[in-house]
Amino acid sequence: MNPFKICTKCEYTWKSRDDFLGDPSVCLVGLQANFKGNEPGHYLFNHILGDNNGGTTLAVEVEAFLSLYKGNIFAEIKFGSPECEEHCGNVTNLAQCPVECKNAVSRKIMQDFSQCEG
Repeated sequence: MNPFKICTKCEYTWKSRDDFLGDPSVCLVGLQANFKGNEPGHYLFNHILGDNNGGTTLAVEVEAFLSLYKGNIFAEIKFGSPECEEHCGNVTNLAQCPVECKNAVSRKIMQDFSQCEG
């Protein structure tokens, strides 16, 4: 079985999504939203390394987390529409969105992820 994610800096390997999300050295810092129907959106996570080694940011496709969502899935992307609140225009804006949009689903899923402080 393929690992869920491998750190691009230290090569640490998370065997499963649950291992990744449960790791206290991993925290959510952003969402690169999907602006076209055929582009995947990505969650951005910081992997914080100890001993003054800094860390790195890892991108994981939103689709890897879709099974965590139990509500209605919206296929349409409404970024830039009159009803859009433009949360997705800022990668670090992690606020929930009330619009029935594919990206709002991505935002709802990430509400349970551990977020980096400050």
